Amino acid sequence: MAGDYHPEIENDIDNYCIASKWEFPANVLEQRNKQGKISTWYTCCTEPYPNAFSFSSPAEQVWMGWYTAGKNMDGYLRWAYNSWTKNPLTDTRFTAWPAGDTYQIYPGPLSSVRFEKLIEGAQDFEKIQQLRSFYKKNKQAEKLKQLNKALAGFEDQIFSKYYSR
Repeated sequence: MAGDYHPEIENDIDNYCIASKWEFPANVLEQRNKQGKISTWYTCCTEPYPNAFSFSSPAEQVWMGWYTAGKNMDGYLRWAYNSWTKNPLTDTRFTAWPAGDTYQIYPGPLSSVRFEKLIEGAQDFEKIQQLRSFYKKNKQAEKLKQLNKALAGFEDQIFSKYYSR
């Protein structure tokens, strides 16, 4: 399910993707991880920041990977990949949605800075997962603690500007 966070049905959802304005409570996320349930988050046209619009800072897409790792979630969902507008190479607007919301690549297929930065964020996420696993396996608690401390800074620094949690 992708949508708002509903605590009353959370236990019944195996793959739950919540909108960025929501947050899994820490104890719920920990329990979901133990149960092998998938817990992710997403952005779409309603979230002003961070996002992957044509006018978004490319750094926002990289940040998404770090935020996902910092929150101990399984991943991030970008709702649209190639839902092109009428003239995507010259105009990225689509009705009332922010420009670029409906696609990350261009016809051809041609990549975009936004998509390349999203890939970079995903690669960083995977590197963090590998480091965590390595540190746990090799009993390097201090290095794991340092990594988690660095990631803690990504938690609410952006969302606090736009959402009250």
